[in-house]
Amino acid sequence: MSGQVLAVIPARGGSKGVPGKNVARIGGVPLVARAVRAALGAEHIDQVAVSTDDPEIARAAEQAGAIVVQRPAELAGDTATSEAALTHAIGAIHGEHPPEIVVMIQATSPFITSAELDDLVGVIKAGADSAFTAAPFHGFI
Repeated sequence: MSGQVLAVIPARGGSKGVPGKNVARIGGVPLVARAVRAALGAEHIDQVAVSTDDPEIARAAEQAGAIVVQRPAELAGDTATSEAALTHAIGAIHGEHPPEIVVMIQATSPFITSAELDDLVGVIKAGADSAFTAAPFHGFI
């Protein structure tokens, strides 16, 4: 293991429910760029990558400072899993020497903070084998 912490943001371009959602803007910033910025701002994340098949998402990710991993078509369809995209991205970046910790960030979680990502990595470094963030959902406001 390399000891590194890699953040991967899977962001395919073919959303049927909300077309273009990964580059939709909140506060003038594309969702994918918000995720990249949060990861880059985390002290304990060493590399930030976006796995995508979409040129517009790739452009926004690069402009925000991420490494872009071109996702092959077989990993970009409606039935493709995030896990397959993560495995592909890790292999593309690290080959046979995977990072110690991989953090998956959804571009559609625009309010995740760098501090929350650092806390998440801290939980893993303290001995947990996995961790995730969650937020309460209130069906009626």
